[in-house]
Amino acid sequence: MKPVIFSLGALGTLFVLAAPMAAAQSCSQQAAQLQERQVAAQELADARLTLVDQVEAAGDAWENAEALRNFGEEQAAEADATKVAYETLKADLLDKESSLQGLVFSLNEQVTAYNTKCVRN
Repeated sequence: MKPVIFSLGALGTLFVLAAPMAAAQSCSQQAAQLQERQVAAQELADARLTLVDQVEAAGDAWENAEALRNFGEEQAAEADATKVAYETLKADLLDKESSLQGLVFSLNEQVTAYNTKCVRN
């Protein structure tokens, strides 16, 4: 069972930034904060990708254990344990994905605010 991998290709070109912080900060302060948030978003994206591999491996382990479930109590217990591990990792992945999407959305808003205030055409 393979999880869906969302593309965040725009993450690398996100230095065109958004809102609430724009009013009170200088452009250089905004740019520095945006760079920090971009780094945080990239780190979260990298952690999510690592977790995708772990979820896939746990799903494979569960499928393999499930195939042996009917051979005995020990195998049934193993299948149950691998399913719990898989479901836990899957939930972690969904949480990480949600956090990343929220961070990227917020960062895009900040990029827009930065561009509106600080970028001259």
